[in-house]
Amino acid sequence: MEKHSFWKVFSSLVALIMILTLLFPYPAATPAAANSPSKSAPPSESQLQMQSAIAEQARLLERGPTLHKDLQGLPSDKQVNVIVHLSQRPVALEQGIQASAGKTITRAEVGAVKAAVVAQQTAVKTQIQSQQLSVTAGYSYNTVLNGFSAKVKAGDLKKLLAIKGVILIEPDVRVQVIPVVPKKQAQASLSSSASFLGVDKLWAEGIEGKGVKVAVLDTGIDRDHPEFKTVFKGGKNFVPNSSQYSKPRAKDDPSETKPSERPANQPAIDPYGNKFATSHGTHVAGIIAATGANDFGFKGIAPKVDLYMYRVLGAYGAGDISQVIAGVEEAVIQDMDVINLSLNGFNTSESEAMAFALNNAVLSGTMAVSAAGNNGLYRGSVGTPATSRLGIAVGNSTLPEERHKGTINATAGSYKLTKAHNLMATTINKDPAKQLAGSLPVVAVPEAGKAADYEGLDVKGKVVLVARGKNEYTDKIRIAKQKGAAAILIHNVRNTEEAPGPSGVFFGDSPDFIPAFDLSRTDGEALRLALAKAPGTVSFGNFTKTTTAGDVISETSSSGPTTPNYDIKPDIIAPGMNILSAIPMYKSDFPKANYSDAYIRNSGTSMSAPHVTGIIALMKQAHPNWTASDFKVALSNTAKLLDTKKYDVFAQGSGRVQAYNAAHPAALAYVQDKAVQNQSGTQVDNIKGSVTFGTQPIKEKNISVSKKIRVKDITGKGGNYKVAIDVKKTAGNAKLTVDKPAFTLAGEQLLNVTLTASKNANAAFGDEIIGYIRISNGTTTIALPFAADLSGVPIVELQSLQISEADLSFNGDGINDKAVVSFTVTGNLAQNSLEIYNVIQPDPNIFEDTYMGHIRLAASMKAGKNEIAFNGKYRPWYGGPLTTLKDGLYQFNFSATPASGNPGFIQEIIFPVFVKTTAPAISGSIKEGKLTGKVTDKYIDYNAELEKYGAGVNYDLNTKLKASYVITRSGKAQKAVPFNLDQKGGFNVTVKGFNAQTDSVKVIVTDAAGNKGQKTIK
Repeated sequence: MEKHSFWKVFSSLVALIMILTLLFPYPAATPAAANSPSKSAPPSESQLQMQSAIAEQARLLERGPTLHKDLQGLPSDKQVNVIVHLSQRPVALEQGIQASAGKTITRAEVGAVKAAVVAQQTAVKTQIQSQQLSVTAGYSYNTVLNGFSAKVKAGDLKKLLAIKGVILIEPDVRVQVIPVVPKKQAQASLSSSASFLGVDKLWAEGIEGKGVKVAVLDTGIDRDHPEFKTVFKGGKNFVPNSSQYSKPRAKDDPSETKPSERPANQPAIDPYGNKFATSHGTHVAGIIAATGANDFGFKGIAPKVDLYMYRVLGAYGAGDISQVIAGVEEAVIQDMDVINLSLNGFNTSESEAMAFALNNAVLSGTMAVSAAGNNGLYRGSVGTPATSRLGIAVGNSTLPEERHKGTINATAGSYKLTKAHNLMATTINKDPAKQLAGSLPVVAVPEAGKAADYEGLDVKGKVVLVARGKNEYTDKIRIAKQKGAAAILIHNVRNTEEAPGPSGVFFGDSPDFIPAFDLSRTDGEALRLALAKAPGTVSFGNFTKTTTAGDVISETSSSGPTTPNYDIKPDIIAPGMNILSAIPMYKSDFPKANYSDAYIRNSGTSMSAPHVTGIIALMKQAHPNWTASDFKVALSNTAKLLDTKKYDVFAQGSGRVQAYNAAHPAALAYVQDKAVQNQSGTQVDNIKGSVTFGTQPIKEKNISVSKKIRVKDITGKGGNYKVAIDVKKTAGNAKLTVDKPAFTLAGEQLLNVTLTASKNANAAFGDEIIGYIRISNGTTTIALPFAADLSGVPIVELQSLQISEADLSFNGDGINDKAVVSFTVTGNLAQNSLEIYNVIQPDPNIFEDTYMGHIRLAASMKAGKNEIAFNGKYRPWYGGPLTTLKDGLYQFNFSATPASGNPGFIQEIIFPVFVKTTAPAISGSIKEGKLTGKVTDKYIDYNAELEKYGAGVNYDLNTKLKASYVITRSGKAQKAVPFNLDQKGGFNVTVKGFNAQTDSVKVIVTDAAGNKGQKTIK
């Protein structure tokens, strides 16, 4: 499903998850230097990796009280959802510190650490009460984080930050599931993921994940689905009960959001195409653990794991980060072996809380796997939590596909169409040639093939013709099948990238599909016109079938590097395009639900991540004593490099995962890397399967940087190895050398690789050296990706984007009729724009992103603080003169291309922005001193729209509408008396001393945009 619209509203907000973890000691590694009894053994790879994450977390604790940039400069009365971090070390960090020193921590010591954390939280909350701060606490965390979530009045944020022990306050924002619909040539499965990745070979050895605990943090699960009958062990619900749901939910109920939970005031599908009833978590869980209870040959990667679900995302697939943190904490406390997070935020930083979170989850012994994101195959598009340096980030590739083509022979009156067309979808395990034998009636469906478009049409057993647009291709196909159609012809329309040709999409086979043909706009519109004049028939023939090789990285898969260390992400690639898995049927709502066809295909890194999660579960069963770094390095070392001419190290990392090889490596190469910390510049150790040289100061001096690689013999067979440096791109005279181009492996071997380059004052953005270090014994090759930034060009950041007035009224009265958008950029910009998006009524203009127009569109902007004045005029994208912005709820989006090209793109949003020129309308009466009535106003409508985004985005109506009454007694007006409205605009006020014979009362309501309504009531 397309989810891009949701991210219009939230993509620039920082997703915050802080995870530390586990109540049991991290296993200590055996010292490697047995031949050096006179001195201490060097730290093991797992210890070094733990030290790296510990150092990062320590920097966060030591840097002093910090208010996140997105919380600065807010209106003082605005209510914001935040996560408050405290200074006392949480349980998992303390465990990690002890484990990194080779020590264990007793249960009594764990209890003492926890008690100290709880005591600090109590002290802080006591101070909040004594200072009478407007703070409503939510979740509390002591294992994966020392802190709590809360709703805070923005004017109290600095006071909260000043309380002793508070070190960081960050926004608690929304996250959402991230499947995508491919725009072109997505690939469907011919062979299953299991056979393609070598998983079936592990199954043959009895390795199916038995005894391994896997937790999925997602939208929930349909526990009644036959695929989970033997593997599902339980879970919890972390989505709070609210007015968004029609009934309460038990804390131990991790099921998907059901149709029956939707109240009348919530749409079945939100404006962005997200369904109230969710299915994403069931699909993700099926990829990991489905047991094969179907007729399609489908089975999850690890069908005998102990599967747990933590429902952290609710209706419409959305949830707050505080819910995710609570789910992670529970997973760690319950000693999960691996957790899967198929959710993502648009932030490349390694030093954000979500990245720290997964680092510390790994420290505690819980491996964390994240989707890299679906932001596009371009540099710097990877988002948190996939930026975690200890976690595993997974990109998205294709499986082999079986693609069909057939000739359409259509006749309608004198019109004839005889042409071969590609099929964009077929029915699983069905031959379209046999399904579509003979001549069939063809019917043109009005519009785009939504369910309502079939009203009055009998299409049972017929072929339907529908247009592209307005709903998803797959929904068109499913609706046609539900209506009884035998096949569907989907034709392109005007103003699309591919028009007038066919759309060029492909979705593969699924039990809920019928044969779907991809027609050009030319053919489709001609046939539609002919069918309007005469009935038609169609037959099909000359079907052909071709098979592709797979291993194509999706154009939607996100790429590295991360910042500030120029780290290589994603770590690995796995299949994610058109992956078949389970979907819910909501048996508790529909007792007669039939699960035999309860399977669909979804696409995105959300589907790639669970493949790797399942493979780690298999590896855990095969190697129960391996550490987190062993799993990560084994996955990377044994991956299959994809086409390096098409995909560089930041697109594919180490390559596409190979399950059997990862579980049976001959040798492993651990890179003893360094990472620069964002706050202090301190370098710490970080062990992994790739070599990061970071950003080098090549404009200032000659470069010579060395890294160590420790090669370990896993099987005991040893052998002769050669090392080759495969440079794919370089700049100037930069080169990489190795001190031992050949060696005999006996136990382990230490290699030194050195990057050298001469000073280059003319270095420019894009200068880098990237490639692979290949270590091979003739039968086994380990390829370690490496990268160094040789541009000397700093990353350009967009900071402190804000608007001087978010409540605007362009009616010429001089009140709130202008605003200033201000921000700081740390480097010069090339193309830049400030665009407007209508949240309630998206503009279906010529651009698919539905932005309606721009306030600014320019070719350059200088670094520093910038201001853009706005007087209500904008330029529509579809052309035309300057236009005054009408009343509505809007989002402003500033986006730009840095002149240096580093990064390739920056953007932030301002949301919400209100435009309103009408005065509040008042109705009411007064009887026996009781003033009752109702205010009708657009701010009530705007708030109802904002409720769709969850708590924290909407507002208390009384912050937007200020109500008061004035008694006129014997012709003299008295002092105004303020009163509150309910959230629907109603009021019921006692007017003391009111005399109906001599007095009148005037109700006055002034809105935040300066519009005043008043009504005299007698």
